[in-house]
Amino acid sequence: MRLLDLIFYLLKCSSKVTIKELAKTFNVSTKTIQRDLDKLSILGIPIIIYRGKDGGVEIDKNYIIAKQVLKQSDYCALITSLYIGEHLSESIHEASLIDKFRLMDPNKCSDIINHLQKRLIIDLPYPNFDLESELCQIINQALDNRAFIKLKINHEMIEVLPISYVLKPEGLCLYCYTGEYLLIQLAHICEANLSSKICTDIIIDYNDNKEKIKFI
Repeated sequence: MRLLDLIFYLLKCSSKVTIKELAKTFNVSTKTIQRDLDKLSILGIPIIIYRGKDGGVEIDKNYIIAKQVLKQSDYCALITSLYIGEHLSESIHEASLIDKFRLMDPNKCSDIINHLQKRLIIDLPYPNFDLESELCQIINQALDNRAFIKLKINHEMIEVLPISYVLKPEGLCLYCYTGEYLLIQLAHICEANLSSKICTDIIIDYNDNKEKIKFI
């Protein structure tokens, strides 16, 4: 991910920037930045390095990443996916990925977005979900460790094993197990805490179990 961020950063800079400045910006060593620049050069990214007292690094301003790897139809599909994603996910919205692509190909990207804004209106009854929220961070930790969590829902505490997130018309939900399989709207969860209990059972995936799930 840092390599892509480095490309975007260099494209955004109006003049060359030193390796030391890049290291400070990305919170890594100058050697790491040098290795990253070498990798980008190997990948065919036109990195220009100026030596000497007034040296620095820049990227060829005529470079457009999308033209190197994407057909027109691929590019349209990518921007459409990001456009929809920004209306669903807070983290995608905050990443401003469309703005980054607009930096590299302003006219093409803007044309696609303007077309989408006229043709595809997204009006959902729930706010963007945020997988980086405090609640989701606890759920994510439990998912990583196959651990149970204690949830407070409508003044009641239940202990569940998180299995996956499910995006439903009602909003983002948690598919989980607690003797039976449940689907809980995240908006209904008042509190969440990790449990020391670990799951060793065989769990049924959501897509294989849709008819046997209790919705909360």
